[in-house]
Amino acid sequence: MEMQFIAPTLYESILLVLVVVLSLLIVWLFKQIRSLQQGIKSLEAKYDSRLEETVSSVRNFAHQQNEEQARNLVVTRHIQALQGKFDDLENQLREVKLQDPSLRLYQRAAELVKQGASIEEIMEACDIPRAEAEMLSMVHRQPAGS
Repeated sequence: MEMQFIAPTLYESILLVLVVVLSLLIVWLFKQIRSLQQGIKSLEAKYDSRLEETVSSVRNFAHQQNEEQARNLVVTRHIQALQGKFDDLENQLREVKLQDPSLRLYQRAAELVKQGASIEEIMEACDIPRAEAEMLSMVHRQPAGS
């Protein structure tokens, strides 16, 4: 039996060319899909890395904020304690001023000097000697420029 070679018809040739072209197109499309998949994986890896960095930064910031709040709380407590001590000292000073009548006279004399009273007016109002009135005048008189 001899093999005969049968010549393809025009339709068969066109069909064969179409099959080859479609096969090449399919191979090309698969390569493109693989390339896109690799690009997507690369982008996912970058996204995951940046997401981890962002989460780490947020955690770090939250930690710093918590520390700052704790410091502020401690400082606030210290300020409150100091304010209480200051108020106590102010009250004690007020009591001391009220207990010493001569101190009130000198305070009154200092106020008169600041208001511009003369030495005679200070001596008369506060019942203090001239030397003390002059000394208070020198100590408490404001310079002419201010």
